[in-house]
Amino acid sequence: MHRPVPNQPSRTLGASRSSKKPSIAYLSEGTPPSMAPSQASKPSATKAKPPPKLPRLPSNARVQKRPLLHPPIPSPYAAASSPKVIYISASTPFISAVKRVRKLLVEIEKRATRSSNATGTQNLEGSVAGAVAAGGGPRAEEVLLKGTNRAIEKVLQLALFFQGQGDVKVRIGTGSVGAVDDIEVEEDGADDEEVQETRVRRVSVVEVGVSLK
Repeated sequence: MHRPVPNQPSRTLGASRSSKKPSIAYLSEGTPPSMAPSQASKPSATKAKPPPKLPRLPSNARVQKRPLLHPPIPSPYAAASSPKVIYISASTPFISAVKRVRKLLVEIEKRATRSSNATGTQNLEGSVAGAVAAGGGPRAEEVLLKGTNRAIEKVLQLALFFQGQGDVKVRIGTGSVGAVDDIEVEEDGADDEEVQETRVRRVSVVEVGVSLK
C-alpha cells in the first residue's frame, strides 16, 4: 500500500535563478563598497579667503578717506619698459579716455617703427625674432586703464568699446589695492575707547589692457 505524497509547491527554473541574484549587482569582485560610483569622493575646490573685516568704530569717531596713491605717470614718449597707465575716475569723460588711449597706441607704433628702422635691413629679421621671443614689440606693449569703486563701471564700458575695434585686443583683470583712512575722534564724546589714528582697507580695482594686434 502506497502512502500519498504531500503536495509540494512547484518551483520554476527562472524563479530559482532570480533568488540567487547578488544584493550588489553593480560592483565587480574585489571592489569595496566604499569605492562605489555614487559614493566617490569629489575634490574640494580651494577658495581664496576674503580680507578680514575692519573693527567697528565708536560713536564719537568718523572716517576721513585719503585719495589713493599712484606712482608717477610716465611720458607718452617713454620707453616700452615704462607702463602706460591711465587712471579712470567716475567723472572722466568717455571720449577723452578713448582719445588718450589712441594717442598712446600711436606712440607705441611709432616707437616700434623707429627701432625697426634703426636696426637696418640686414638684422631686421633677427631683431624681430628676438623681440617676439622676449615678449617685446608693439604687439606686447599695452595701455592700461585702471579704476576703483564707482569708476569700475566706466572702465568696463571702455573695455567693451575697444573690444569692438578690429585693430586692438583687450585684456581684463581684477585685483585689490590698499587704501589708508584717517580716524578722527571727538574728545567730548561719550565713548573713551582707544582708537587707532589710521587703518588700511582693501579696495577692488579693475585693470584693462589695450594693445595692438
